[in-house]
Amino acid sequence: MTATPAHAPPLTGLRVLDFTRVLSGPYLTQLLADLGAEVIKIESPAGDDTRAYLPPGRAGQSSNFMGLNRLKKSVVLDLKTERDRERAVALAMKSDVLVENFRPGTMGRLGLGYGELAQKNERLIYCSISGYGHQGAYAAVAGYDPIVQAETGFMYFTGDDSQPPTRAGGSLIDVLAGTHAGMGILAAIHARQGTGRGQFVDVPLYNTAIAATAFVYQGVLLTGEDPPRLGNTSFFMCPNGLFDCSDGQVMISAGNDRLFRKLCQVLEAPGMRDDPRFASNRSRLENVDALSQAMNAILRTKPREHWVPHMRAAGVPAGPVRRPIEAITSDETREAGLVFDIDHPTAGRLQAVGPAFRLSETPMAPIGPAPLLGQHTAEVLAEILGEEAGPP
Repeated sequence: MTATPAHAPPLTGLRVLDFTRVLSGPYLTQLLADLGAEVIKIESPAGDDTRAYLPPGRAGQSSNFMGLNRLKKSVVLDLKTERDRERAVALAMKSDVLVENFRPGTMGRLGLGYGELAQKNERLIYCSISGYGHQGAYAAVAGYDPIVQAETGFMYFTGDDSQPPTRAGGSLIDVLAGTHAGMGILAAIHARQGTGRGQFVDVPLYNTAIAATAFVYQGVLLTGEDPPRLGNTSFFMCPNGLFDCSDGQVMISAGNDRLFRKLCQVLEAPGMRDDPRFASNRSRLENVDALSQAMNAILRTKPREHWVPHMRAAGVPAGPVRRPIEAITSDETREAGLVFDIDHPTAGRLQAVGPAFRLSETPMAPIGPAPLLGQHTAEVLAEILGEEAGPP
């Protein structure tokens, strides 16, 4: 890794060799690319599976792929051939980080496992995202987000007793695993500054799901009992949940006495404020159905655009329940600067969602499109391996 110039993205000079596909790994490497890393995406001749996830898409390009692979360089290597396996090893020797999300053992059989590559490049940080990790009885089992959500109880926490356990949308465990992997890689980069050596970063989906709900499992470990399934409400505070307005629903979270009094002021409901059933958070939890009925009766008289600004002005946490098209075009999304205009080589001018965070002293990498399949093969092999242009 070379030194980062002033006012350059913070990971400028970091080269990441990316063997990942589908979601968890591409999400991770896109974050690294947003931070300025050079991400070389190694694809088979058929390409990442998500290139075929159509519809929706444009000009034959999958929206799923475009949303997970911006700013990367696509290099096609057929790892079934000895020549391309040798190229992959050579690229690993000239990289800072290697990321893969195959089933454990797959990369080793190709001569691309951590043990083999670390002997040749001791500074290499090797990150593997898998279902259950590289050790133990379940290492060979393939991991998938919906299966892990079911196995870890994550689905149980979503929904209420009137419905079966529900998968969290957005493949949340895949996304969390990618985020955890990014933290592990950055920690390994920091450690390498002192030791001069890279290390293996192991990120199982199963571990991620359990760790992400540690605050719930702490209670399970203390009581030996399952928590109640409360859907959009809470067993800690009240009111906390969905309420009906004249044109849709709002989420309100006024979980202490001070916020509840402010909420009553917005609703112009002094009777609700003074009702002994609602005098404290504990009493409100004990009378949650009665409180919900009283609130809904008032909220249904006006639309969301009336209630939400008044609640925000009073400091009461509240927001409208939006459809995706409403959310991505909302004032909050626009103010956050999350949607960017980009030019795609075949899909033309389009919009894309950028990274969530900003750094005060260093810029993020400029938002750009996802690559076409094999778009950078010749360029990367020439610039990094010194190969002359010719047959692949």
